[in-house]
Amino acid sequence: MSIGSDRNAIDLLAQAASWRLASLLLERPRPGWRDEIEELSCEVVDQELSTVAQVTDETEGVYHWFFGPGGAVSPREVSYCGFEDPGHLMADLASFYDGFSFRPRREEPIDHISVETGFVGYLFLKEAYARTEGNQETAKIAEQGRELFIKAHVARCAEGMEKRTRDGASHIAKVLLWVMRMARESSSDALVARGDHGF
Repeated sequence: MSIGSDRNAIDLLAQAASWRLASLLLERPRPGWRDEIEELSCEVVDQELSTVAQVTDETEGVYHWFFGPGGAVSPREVSYCGFEDPGHLMADLASFYDGFSFRPRREEPIDHISVETGFVGYLFLKEAYARTEGNQETAKIAEQGRELFIKAHVARCAEGMEKRTRDGASHIAKVLLWVMRMARESSSDALVARGDHGF
């Protein structure tokens, strides 16, 4: 049984809200940003993420110190793709987004960690909707797409960022650590579900 296949729609919606909140917290602060965080925080049951959202009052300057040019961490997956062709990586991301009709309101590139975490939340939402409609085939496609995307993209970003965020006091560092933990748990659950124990 795959991750999420035995969850009801409420659990899936809670996961969608958590990943969307993580996405917001990883965006550059802008007018209305704080209000969106406060509104969405009411929907999130993950205590760790809720706590980070409640104490977040950081500025655009902190964002640029952390994610800007020469900052502590690159927020873009292309920074962690090694010898892989960056164009191939961007094309793969675009294919995922187009395949699931993901059209985020964004100012960041499609390989930015905030866009990728937003996509994971979107896939949880698509699965929840499909399950409430009784469309198990569509729900399964959203679930499998999410598992593959986390493993192929979010986990790579998380691993690349881990060393530089471990001791960070910024809300960004705390959200990234949450994303890393969730990506690992999702990848581990998917491996166990498939019987792939790494042997």
